[in-house]
Amino acid sequence: MELIIIRGRQDDGKTTTATILHNVLIEYGASVKMLHTNENSLSVGTWMVDFQAVLDWVNKRIVIISEGDYKNRLSAIMDSLIYDYRPDIVVVCARSRDVDGSSYRMLTEKYQDLIKPENEFWTQFVDDYSRVMEVKRPIVELIINRIYNI
Repeated sequence: MELIIIRGRQDDGKTTTATILHNVLIEYGASVKMLHTNENSLSVGTWMVDFQAVLDWVNKRIVIISEGDYKNRLSAIMDSLIYDYRPDIVVVCARSRDVDGSSYRMLTEKYQDLIKPENEFWTQFVDDYSRVMEVKRPIVELIINRIYNI
């Protein structure tokens, strides 16, 4: 299993980046096996919702988890989805803090053998919402390229 981490500070757009990734993978032909969210769909708008998704794309099972702020919740979600779906790739959001108790620290401790610098992607804060796609899409394309080449 490969682990891809979307990193950033609070409100830098990690969930937005994960949502765009999910939607672009579908545009590229991915099939959705599971989508859990409090909304009916995932759209890029002014209010983003956390989600969990399982997709199949280019003979790979991909799990995307946008809920990366709280280590215990993230750990439980990852354990469940990894056990239930046996993914090839897990894409997870995590705040950038590498301190005791942070979700990123949990990832580096629990999945230390899976942490690779080339699989960490940093989000960028966008204060002008009309530029979100312009700023986030290149990061998403890098992640998709990485997924494709795994």
